[in-house]
Amino acid sequence: MKKIIPFLILTFILSCSNVDISSKIAELEAAHAETPTSEIKEKLLASYTTYLNELKDDANSYSQYSHKKAMIEIDLNQYENANLTLTSAIQFHPTGTSTNKNIGLLSSILVNQLYSSDFESAINDFKTLYPDPTNVKSTLSPIIESLGKTMLDEKTGSWNRIEMRDFISLSRIQAGIVKNDNDVQKSLLNAANMSIATKDYDQALAIYDYVLSNSDAFSKAPTALFLKGFTYDEHLKDFDKAKKYYTEFLEKYPKDGYTESVKASLKNLGKTAEEIIQSFEK
Repeated sequence: MKKIIPFLILTFILSCSNVDISSKIAELEAAHAETPTSEIKEKLLASYTTYLNELKDDANSYSQYSHKKAMIEIDLNQYENANLTLTSAIQFHPTGTSTNKNIGLLSSILVNQLYSSDFESAINDFKTLYPDPTNVKSTLSPIIESLGKTMLDEKTGSWNRIEMRDFISLSRIQAGIVKNDNDVQKSLLNAANMSIATKDYDQALAIYDYVLSNSDAFSKAPTALFLKGFTYDEHLKDFDKAKKYYTEFLEKYPKDGYTESVKASLKNLGKTAEEIIQSFEK
């Protein structure tokens, strides 16, 4: 009995400590929601760091607060720290309730902040978590599929930009690791379409270029080349480049299903809708 009492006292003290930290975090989160100054962000970050040390054995809370911490680190442009925070959470507690959100956020940091011009480094970083391509698909595909269903609010018709960003980043990373898979390629081209929808043409072109530079692993390479030409034609109005890629398409894939569309696009390149109608009348 004498040995149990000190243990109970220690447990009580620790539980009180956790209550104090969580109360402080709640106050700081309320202050941050009202006035998100750098000073409050720094205090909140320090509190999250302290609290996470107390939550190491609580998978769900550790996963949740790691996500909160990473979001503050992103706000403070501490992308490397956010990378480490999310990676640790995914490794330590892969079944935590916020793990899917952490995976999505991590992919976006790697692709859009840390390695925006070095996609292979983003892939290699992600491989430290999932070195087996089979595990990559089994882990990422359900998340990507879920994002695809939820990122459009059917009632308002508006898009959730954060979920779209995660969908695009996850699709790119998945396709960079999992080769010769039709479902993976479909997600990747959907990611390019979403990039076009958000007017991020550079990202769409980067996706097409990645497919074209790895054409042995992508059966959709002809589609990517056609869409690359179409992007320069329809969206960027760079008709010289559009002509270049349309011509390249006809040379490489003369019997593809898009061949007639490419021929028509070349014929009408740079013409207004009115000019195209007039050519039909002739």
